Amino acid sequence: MQQRSFGGRYRTVFAPAGAAFFAGVGMKPYHQIFPSAAGAAMTLELPAQSGRIPKGSYAFVECYCTSPGCDCRRVALLVLDQKQRQKAMICLGFDGDGPFSGPYLDGSSYQVPYAEELLDFCVHTLNARPEWVARMQRRYGEVRELIDGIPYRGTPFPPPEDLCYRAMPAPDLETMLTESVRHGFTPGCPQPTCAGQGEPSGIMRLVELYARAGVSAPIAILLTLQDELHRHLLADPLAVEELAALLAALGRAPRVDHDRVSAAQRILSLVLEFYQVETAGGRPGARQQLQRLQSALALRVYRERSSIELRLSVTDILLRSRVNLIPELQAICQAGEGDTEGGLEVTAASSEEFVTGVLRHFASMGVTCPFAGAQEILELFSVNDPELRPGLTWELLTADAPFLREIAALLIFEAEPELSREVARMLVSVAGATLTPNTLRRLIMARNWFAEPTRSIVDQTINNARRARVQCAHLEQPGEETVYASTLDGSGGQVFYIIVADQAAYAGCTVALQEGGGIADCTVVRLETRRDREDFIRAARSQRCCLASTGEYLDLRLGMALAAGAEAGRVPGHWLVRTAELLGRDHWKGSLFDAADTLRQLSEEVKGDWHLRSQSPGAGPDSPSAEVLSLEESGQWHRYRALFGNWRVEGSAVDRVIEAARAGKAVRAATVLERLCDQVLEQQRPVLLERLVLQTLWLKAAAGEAPIPWQRMYHVAQAVADETIALKEIPLAVSIARQSYTAYRKRNQNDRQGSDT
Repeated sequence: MQQRSFGGRYRTVFAPAGAAFFAGVGMKPYHQIFPSAAGAAMTLELPAQSGRIPKGSYAFVECYCTSPGCDCRRVALLVLDQKQRQKAMICLGFDGDGPFSGPYLDGSSYQVPYAEELLDFCVHTLNARPEWVARMQRRYGEVRELIDGIPYRGTPFPPPEDLCYRAMPAPDLETMLTESVRHGFTPGCPQPTCAGQGEPSGIMRLVELYARAGVSAPIAILLTLQDELHRHLLADPLAVEELAALLAALGRAPRVDHDRVSAAQRILSLVLEFYQVETAGGRPGARQQLQRLQSALALRVYRERSSIELRLSVTDILLRSRVNLIPELQAICQAGEGDTEGGLEVTAASSEEFVTGVLRHFASMGVTCPFAGAQEILELFSVNDPELRPGLTWELLTADAPFLREIAALLIFEAEPELSREVARMLVSVAGATLTPNTLRRLIMARNWFAEPTRSIVDQTINNARRARVQCAHLEQPGEETVYASTLDGSGGQVFYIIVADQAAYAGCTVALQEGGGIADCTVVRLETRRDREDFIRAARSQRCCLASTGEYLDLRLGMALAAGAEAGRVPGHWLVRTAELLGRDHWKGSLFDAADTLRQLSEEVKGDWHLRSQSPGAGPDSPSAEVLSLEESGQWHRYRALFGNWRVEGSAVDRVIEAARAGKAVRAATVLERLCDQVLEQQRPVLLERLVLQTLWLKAAAGEAPIPWQRMYHVAQAVADETIALKEIPLAVSIARQSYTAYRKRNQNDRQGSDT
């Protein structure tokens, strides 16, 4: 859905809510819950039709859950026209992440054809008016205190200014949204459904429900599922044996279903806890059921030799539960069954024993990817004597197994410069034929990532392999990629999240960039299931204003980071090599960024953008230009806390300027801001310009998700690029100075309070 700018086309007011109505079972309007404190509702006033939305007044009435004991931390926004007719129902969570965070259109409620455009307005207003979110959070606590009879003591909500909202699709949990196990359906408080005909039953049904809910489901769902589990355990004494058999079956499956395995393990923890509590409470038969469960686990999981991963997980659950184990399980846990299998001890190992031990360790851990193997070796090095590292690395580089040689070669990408140079010298010393085709491709692909003299050593290693007639491995055709990028923070840092096909599954790549430091971190995780992918995206979206982006923007930022890293003598790490392979990027190399040249290229696209040249389509010839409007608006961008909330400058230079301005006499804040612009920000003008241009490209790549049209930020960047315009004349720069001054005053106030105590 395209996010439209409503500037000049609507008027946001707080107006009284209309007549009484009912928003669904368990959800009631705030003014019905507190009739004597009937508050205002956010209202959209349209003097003329906007898009598909007819002209008129649309109230966004807040509805809160009134189910006792529920802490869903949500609100439902019922959209009514001036005749009190429902037009849309929008669900919103206050925590900024989770499967029901929203805002999204509630699929079970009536929605008019233009409901998505009403949702678009809601998203825009949530981002522009954090005080509305703060008011809803406060009202939620008031409702909970009234319903539950005690002050609300839930986890503190995140500051509204730190959240960046975007329209989201309704959660894909249909079976949990249709009806409740114990209650009717509550909009905004989805709960699991009872099993229907043909659906799994018993423990399998509960595993399915827990797998669908995930660990980040609302507390109301998890509590309902837990109650259902307890009822099933009391009703069916054989449920514990069914659970042990199901765990073993899931662990032996040819293709591991990680969602169900994780759900079954969570249920095992809950069952152990349940029977411990029931035994302590004196419930008849509880102790026998606990022993029955342990006997079933000993048989199904250990004696029948389930996978080592499952045995280790069950052992860990048993130890953490602190139950009184039956003798057989006690012996297994004390012996650490599965823990020593494939273990790796290097202090007293000979070369042959070390290599054999590494192979056995990888086999026991299921390590088949050289990048994961390199991570294991690095962790091994971190807990052993550093003096052993060169000898062990050489043993791996000269091992008979190509897999181990590939792992050792990847250590050249270690971010620690000393280790990287150490491995580079070893690689050039070994026979060229020992390099595998994959290693040769990786060195060719990433040779530009190294600074001199390491790059020359890498080039010599590549020449040695070519003279030995080592064939360069072919780079596989990449699958479709999905890219998300966070906004630049106040220090110029940025994080990318990428999902790309990886054989029969997907991979989730996270790349963190640090201004001046290159690649700060890079990780790759395997996403086996759709829920894995959804959780990865949800985690990305929960970050500060993380929006959909493009591969071109990713390439630009990676090139800049690689150049900065090479200048600082840092290598980005072997996981970036894996990311490049997955994305088919054999062309990444360090490249400097020219902000002025980029602005010139963008200027052609901005020309002719008529909708930014006037405040409304019907504006006259004397209306302010797009440049003037953009500059004026930039002074209010600090309201988008996720975008510009921490774009302040700090340090001794700022303190000196402020203290000099305030010395000896009262001074107006405007004078302090002017001096900060002239004496501090002007010195950082090139950095500010570069960040603004990068933010412009980031917004441009985000397309319909952009909270600010990229053309507006382009005009502000152009003004900063024009050195004939003083920064104190640019509202955004004044806003940054104001944030810096405010931060200074808060620091001083805290210091005074600390000295008083």
